[in-house]
Amino acid sequence: MRPVRRITAEEENFRTERRWCFEVMKRDPVEPEPVGSIVLMAFRVTGYDPDCDGSLMARLEHIDKEGTPTGWDTTNVGLYPDTDLTCSIEEFAAMFTQEAPDEDS
Repeated sequence: MRPVRRITAEEENFRTERRWCFEVMKRDPVEPEPVGSIVLMAFRVTGYDPDCDGSLMARLEHIDKEGTPTGWDTTNVGLYPDTDLTCSIEEFAAMFTQEAPDEDS
């Protein structure tokens, strides 16, 4: 595992453009990973709510590699052993020490 590839300002052609009397930021779309890539995102369980059948659905908050909430919250997510992983914050942070492979690799 490794972090998602970082997109540079040069790759996305970051610029400002005038739109009428406004200056707006513009970027060219650049895919950080190829379509079909598998991406893992970390969430912390903040609670559970009952689903319509009585099972519990997780209430989650998205976290960064230090475990700090990013502000993106999601609700009503089922957790299953065949599709979901769990780890400590130390294990999660350690995954970010790996280098992303060069694009030519």
